[in-house]
Amino acid sequence: MTTPPHPQHGTGAAQHAPTQQPYGQGYTHQTPIGTPTGLAAIGSRLGARVLDLITWYVAYLVPVFPVVIWIDHGGGALARTLLFVWLLASFVLYFPFAIWKFGSTLGKRIFEVRIVRCETARRVGFWRAFGREMFWMGAFFIPVLSPLNALWCCWDKPWRQCLHDKVADTMAVGRKASDPAYAA
Repeated sequence: MTTPPHPQHGTGAAQHAPTQQPYGQGYTHQTPIGTPTGLAAIGSRLGARVLDLITWYVAYLVPVFPVVIWIDHGGGALARTLLFVWLLASFVLYFPFAIWKFGSTLGKRIFEVRIVRCETARRVGFWRAFGREMFWMGAFFIPVLSPLNALWCCWDKPWRQCLHDKVADTMAVGRKASDPAYAA
């Protein structure tokens, strides 16, 4: 067995080519195109949710007011069914549809918050947005889960996700006017 040649003593010659790194090339993270520059602030998320709930509540009540009067005058089961159907339809049209189509609702747009998928930082599909909002709605009716869902983003790392974001694998990011998706 032969031993590899060694550099001469005192020459300081390296045993590898000058352009070659001794431990290989390290991983360099390259940000995909369209990746958000920063997560949305917790205050912006809260403000957007409150404004969204007020907007949805007004959008729900104005068209349903005649049905409520009809129920008071003995409208029966049909009136209650219409009320419930409009509740679900208005919820789906305002929350999941807007997040799927525009990346945000009216409140999120005003507070410059956009909902994106965690793994691609791209727009959320309808069913993912639907699942996200249905989890939020379901958590709203469970006493312990509702505040836990809302507060989860305060200690979650690295994406500051609420539980409804974790369920749908989404995150809330800041939306800037220079963002090409802003107009979409």
